[in-house]
Amino acid sequence: MGRHVEITKLSSRGQVVIPKEIRRQLGWDAGDHMAVEVRGDMVVLRRLLLEDFQEEKSPPARVSLMK
Repeated sequence: MGRHVEITKLSSRGQVVIPKEIRRQLGWDAGDHMAVEVRGDMVVLRRLLLEDFQEEKSPPARVSLMK
């Protein structure tokens, strides 16, 4: 993926529009969940996938029958 820079603006409510072309390139859709991370003076957005929200399944319990 090549470097693509577009200019956008922060609203009074703290919202930023991610340009359509960038959303298309990344496959992001309305309603996607995002992780927001601060790195120095940058903000990094990552789309979270459904499996990122699923709890890890516990391994099956071991049962030992003693007489």
